[in-house]
Amino acid sequence: MKKLIIITLGILCVVSISLLWIYKPDTKDEEINKPKKAIDIQKSNSFVKYSLKDDGSFFSIVNNQDVLYSLISINEDLPAKDVFSIDKSSRLKNSIYTTKHGEDGQIISLGGNEDYLVWLDQNIPDYLCTIIVYDISQKKIIATIDGSEKKYFDSFLLNEDTIYWIESDTTKQQTEVGTGEDKDTMIVGNYTGKIKSYHIGIGKQQTIDTIKTVNYPNNELTASKGKLWYIDNRDFTENALIKAYDFDTERIATYDLKEQFLGHLKPIDNSNVAFFKYTIHAAPVGMYLYNTSSRKVTVVNAQETDNRAAYDRAGRIISSNMSYDIDKEGNIKFSDTLQREFNDHFYFSSVGPISSISFTTSSKGSTHFNSVVEFNRYALKWKDQLVP
Repeated sequence: MKKLIIITLGILCVVSISLLWIYKPDTKDEEINKPKKAIDIQKSNSFVKYSLKDDGSFFSIVNNQDVLYSLISINEDLPAKDVFSIDKSSRLKNSIYTTKHGEDGQIISLGGNEDYLVWLDQNIPDYLCTIIVYDISQKKIIATIDGSEKKYFDSFLLNEDTIYWIESDTTKQQTEVGTGEDKDTMIVGNYTGKIKSYHIGIGKQQTIDTIKTVNYPNNELTASKGKLWYIDNRDFTENALIKAYDFDTERIATYDLKEQFLGHLKPIDNSNVAFFKYTIHAAPVGMYLYNTSSRKVTVVNAQETDNRAAYDRAGRIISSNMSYDIDKEGNIKFSDTLQREFNDHFYFSSVGPISSISFTTSSKGSTHFNSVVEFNRYALKWKDQLVP
């Protein structure tokens, strides 16, 4: 009897091993079909870095708590065709949208917050864009706004649940022509522009203001926590006006600094805004601060040249040369922590104000901005004096 039991158990053991061998999962196939992680993550005391494992450049990033959204270009000859989401935990990348224009399309700008994403899908041959509004929680497109030659736009600003942009009519004839070399550093405005808004929640679009000319560099809008800031350049021979639209009262305040050319506004708060002065034949040098209450202009840094510097609506401006922290009284602190730590190259690739110190950077020896860095704002070391 005991012998029979042993034989039976032996047979069962052999059958079990055979079945396991027959039905065992193919680990090679699993490895092949397993989703490939898109990023590597590097952590230090002062920052977290997300780097692409494959070739490509991040730009127009939206760095939310759990997911990084970005446009990714392979090189200058291959524009971004998709809006990607990258889960920070799984490190997996997914396309949530592909341009609707096929080979003739590209995504040129992405902005957003924890609730919404907004991007521009451009038809390359005619440069016309469509504003796409995406609800993150619903994971779907909830609105589109089409541009045309009479309603042309190529930039926008998302503030909470409202989108703002400047819309111009490019079919109109040029009304002001400069002479000589006055187009060296800025394009003379020749189109009347309307500042428009679209409230995502209620689906309402409205016109906020009409500016007399639309021209570089003032075809983009900026915002503090309570106001929309922009410049109305008026006619070529008139002064440029700084304007502030109050989100609550819907009133517009106008400020004349007696300057013909102003550009690149960086709001500090609802009463203070930094700006650059322009001259006809030279790029802007020097960043200034204007207080709308006292009407006083002070110098932030007379040598600042990075007019594309980022701002956070809370007094902080970060350029490739220096970081600035400005309080409501106009007191300024300076820091070069970021500039020294990331001297290989970094860029704040954001639409509108930054919500955190997150920027793209290139690895040493690489021409691609293949990393996104979340920098700890408490790691910035501030000084009371600007040291060259």
